[in-house]
This record gives sequence, structure tokens and C-alpha cells, in this order.
Amino acid sequence: MKILVIGGGNMGLTYAKSISQNSKFATISILEKQPAKIEELRNTTSFTIYNEAKECVNNVEVILLAIKPQIASLVLEQISSLVNKDQIIISIMAGVTLETITEALQIPKVVRAMPNLPAQVGYGVTGYYPATAVANKDLTAVETILKATGTITKVETEDQIDAITALSGSGPAYVFYLMNAMMQQAEEFGFSNKAAKEIALGTFLGTAQLFKDSDVKATTWVDRVTSKGGTTHAALVSFKKNDLDNCFKEGIQAAYNRAKELAKG
Repeated sequence: MKILVIGGGNMGLTYAKSISQNSKFATISILEKQPAKIEELRNTTSFTIYNEAKECVNNVEVILLAIKPQIASLVLEQISSLVNKDQIIISIMAGVTLETITEALQIPKVVRAMPNLPAQVGYGVTGYYPATAVANKDLTAVETILKATGTITKVETEDQIDAITALSGSGPAYVFYLMNAMMQQAEEFGFSNKAAKEIALGTFLGTAQLFKDSDVKATTWVDRVTSKGGTTHAALVSFKKNDLDNCFKEGIQAAYNRAKELAKG
């Protein structure tokens, strides 16, 4: 299978490398416009790097759009005369709808997907939604490509792509935000930056592993850690007093709303 990744940035390169490592039957090439990035890719990877769409778009089976949504209209216009109806388009652009892509390219087989940052280390979470024209055999190829970076979830409606953008797409930033808060407090307690990082990292990794290895609900784990009148209880009382739950959910809602705004252009 010949796959063209349009956009040689972090996510585009992540997919190129992951697909290459996990599939013996895929040939990967990258289309990139920035001269400095082209030179970097040619010096650091074994992929074929193109800088002109006409040289590479029409001779591949799958095109992965790994570009910023702000330049979507420009790129779609540039490749519209080069694509064909047998090709599969996978877009990982936030907020750019199936309708926008299919109308711009006049081809039916389009899949929207939303990965997240841990895809770079093989622990990504990707939600995806295919257009109705994507047949089962095509979807199998799409899923193989997306699974190269971690776990995948097929969402029920396109609207849920915006939801998963707000949840797992933006989610790593929420985790880093909480980790940073824990590290800052550790340093205020007198720990070094290195020790603070080890404390935060170990706590998050260990907790995630506990959750992964059991069928116990998150709320049950909270109860198991908490003793009435104890230290954890004191922290939870403070969190509730400051309405942390709703603040957190409101933040996710804000991310969702922004994804919808992007979809409207």
C-alpha cells in the first residue's frame, strides 16, 4: 500500500514512522513545503520527501492530511485536481468537517480522525469517523494505519470527533497541567525540580497502571485511597469546595466549543 503523508510536522512524521515500523506492506512518502523541514526530513529519515503535490498525490492509495486546519483550504485546493475517487483520505485536522473535505476534493472516501500527543510514543488514543462511502475493506486499511500509534475508537457521529478532540486530543495538556501543579507544590515543600518530577511522574504512571490492570471504577479507587478525616480527605474537601470537578468539565466543554467554531470556519 502506498501512503502519502501531507505535512512533515510532529504528527505527520509520527504517523509515517509508526506505520513504517508496524507494516511491512506500506510504502511511505511525505509531501512538505517548507525548505528547512524538507532538508531536515531528508537528512534524518529514509522516506521519500516531495515538495510538489503534482509529483506524488496521484500515485498513492491513501493520503493522510497532517496539516494545520488554518491552511486546510489552501492545501485542499492545491491537490483537488490531482486526487482520484479510488483514493482514501484520512484527515487528522481539528475542526475540518467531512463535508468540507469531500466538497473541496470531490472524492467520497474520507475519514476524520483525531489522535493525541502520546501517539508519538505508541500510546495514542485516536477517535475516527468514516464517511458512508468508505467500504469495509477500506476501513480495515484505515484502522491498520491508525492503530500504528496506539488505540483507536470509532465514534458514532461526526459530532463526537469534536468531543474526542476536547477529551483525548487536548487531554494530554490537562494531564501536564495537573502534573505541573503537583511539581510546583513539591518544590514549595522544598523538593528539587528533579525530585518533584519523579514524584509527579511516578504518581501518574503508577495510578494509570492500577486503573488499567483492574475493573475497579475510578470513584471506587478514590474511596480506597481516602480515609475519613485523613490527608486525602482533606485534599478532596478542598477540591470540592473550589468546585474542581465543574471547573475541569467546563474546560473540556470550552475545548469542545472551540472545535465546533473551527468546523464553522
